[in-house]
Amino acid sequence: MKFTKSLALMAAGMGITLAYQKYNEPVKKKVQKIMDGAMHKVNDKLEDMM
Repeated sequence: MKFTKSLALMAAGMGITLAYQKYNEPVKKKVQKIMDGAMHKVNDKLEDMM
């Protein structure tokens, strides 16, 4: 039973690692794009206030 549990945990860890490696860059780029857009809107509002 312990062997099966260890094997399942190793397989899950490997799957998570592979998913992280595959989707790390696209997610980072998408988040950066959203943050850039939000910061641009905030900057525009602050400039309009002045």
